[in-house]
Amino acid sequence: MKNRDGYFPFELELEPECLGLVRGAASTAFGELHYVRTAEEARSGTQVTLFVHGVANDWSTWTPLLRQAEKDGVDLGDVILVDLPGFGESQNRKSDLESGEVGRVLMELVADCGYHSCRLVGHSMGGFLVLDMAGRGDDRIRSVHLVAGAYFSVIETVQNPLRSLVLLKKVAIAYWMQSVLAALGRPGLRMVKVGSAIGLLPLALNGFLAHPWGIGKSFRKSLVKGMRPDQFVLAAQNGLDYDPDQHWSEISCPIHAAFGVEDKLVPPRDMVRLAAICESAKTVLVGDSAHFPHVERPRETLAVLFGTALS
Repeated sequence: MKNRDGYFPFELELEPECLGLVRGAASTAFGELHYVRTAEEARSGTQVTLFVHGVANDWSTWTPLLRQAEKDGVDLGDVILVDLPGFGESQNRKSDLESGEVGRVLMELVADCGYHSCRLVGHSMGGFLVLDMAGRGDDRIRSVHLVAGAYFSVIETVQNPLRSLVLLKKVAIAYWMQSVLAALGRPGLRMVKVGSAIGLLPLALNGFLAHPWGIGKSFRKSLVKGMRPDQFVLAAQNGLDYDPDQHWSEISCPIHAAFGVEDKLVPPRDMVRLAAICESAKTVLVGDSAHFPHVERPRETLAVLFGTALS
């Protein structure tokens, strides 16, 4: 019997003002980029922590972690929580989602907001992105903090989708599901909404959440609303010729990485591989969580990412 104490303790916050944050928008090559950030009058310095979400999410996926930090008295300093191009409220007018260009846009946002350096926090697809950004040697990046973000298994699946159906079944199924939904377009998304409305969403989330029936309404609605299979396919194309061992072994800044012990998309094997190629990586398995430890177990995840003590 799993210990459910503390599982999914916070609903998502959809209004940044509830956390003392303000909305912003920037003009980019992808179109308008939306984000929320620390208000100008509350700024504390020249370093910011930039939070980058994963597939089917937006900036609000990080709010349980911010609530936990607030509850535990952990000062994260200034923050920017971004909607990636094509996700949330942000536009993607291009026919691609090339990681190098997205990374440049994000670092331009950091600079335009008046910050000289940053910590990067990434979940899932966002984890791949921040690792790629750090691997390019930008000395403004002081540290990397990952939540289910070492994308080795997903990259292998993108490069060998049929082979992965045998070796990485859960990952391959998730990849093919997104590809099929992208091909179906709006009818596919309507199917997802109908399935969610009649209570089938938890079945689809088995292996991605430790307790699919134990999550709150806000998170379920966010996953359905945030479904962007076409953008997932564009993002996945970054993995076609990508060599993570080569790119990520170049990272010299500290890496703090949390992995869900029951995650089937970014499994513990990815944690082992990250630790093997990145000497600076401190990796920890978060118990009783799967692909969303920052939502499922924010207290434990906060401790891994930022070194907070658990009493």
